[in-house]
Amino acid sequence: MTFRHPYTNTSTKELEKYLKYIKKHNLKAVKLSTLVKKIENKENIDNYVVFTIDDNYKSFYKNGLPLFKKYHIPFTLFVYTKATEGKWGDFMTWKMVRECAKYGELGVHSYAHPHLPKLSDKEINQDTLKAINLFKKRIGYIPDMYAYPYGEYDERVKKIISKYFKVIANQNPGAIDLTTPIDDLDRIALTGKVNIAEKLKLKRLHIKNLIIKRNKNSITEISGKLINKIPYINIYLTDFGWKYHIKIKNNKFCFHPDFKLKRFRNRIIIRYNYKIFSRMIIKY
Repeated sequence: MTFRHPYTNTSTKELEKYLKYIKKHNLKAVKLSTLVKKIENKENIDNYVVFTIDDNYKSFYKNGLPLFKKYHIPFTLFVYTKATEGKWGDFMTWKMVRECAKYGELGVHSYAHPHLPKLSDKEINQDTLKAINLFKKRIGYIPDMYAYPYGEYDERVKKIISKYFKVIANQNPGAIDLTTPIDDLDRIALTGKVNIAEKLKLKRLHIKNLIIKRNKNSITEISGKLINKIPYINIYLTDFGWKYHIKIKNNKFCFHPDFKLKRFRNRIIIRYNYKIFSRMIIKY
């Protein structure tokens, strides 16, 4: 496959490697809605895997869908409704979207794919309602799943989107377990060449009372209490890099990076071995 945005995509060769690995190791690949039901019912999800696809590019329909059909693996497709309604050349038609739904399920990926934190409350509601109305008109129902455009959100954005959708996917790298809020689901990006075996080892690092202190556009403190008993953590900040072996005392940690946010989107990753916790910080 060729892509307009190669850094957000994978090749058919790599994708087939992932699907073969899932089948070979008897992992249970399910739709996102199935995983959510199991979380709600407190069922074991240790061997479950969900594939989600954002933006409904035509390249997925032509090259990705045949592989998912070949290996009988379902998926969840988040639809960029303005691009589909406008018949933009790179994107699936509504007919293609409906065809994909036969082998997986659909979610909403906004109407105009905006940077939601930059919009007013009114603009966020308007964009969301446009997407909802198009789904009802073209598909006949409204999905209860949503993926943030660019993975960007803050508490204000989340509060608004949560009025419309029960299940919300972000773009924070991490794993899901029975404690994960279904309106804040982390996802691991499979872009470029990925060691799928290593990615599937990741587990959720449980942090209580996480505090991220900010002074204008700087992060001055990252602290919290760990449920897991571990000797130290490593913390990553976009453009700052990793700070290794931050000591844990009485299950608590405190890090003062005094770091100025240089980008609109900034990532914080807290990690110990294969346990991981991450958040996106938006520069205002």
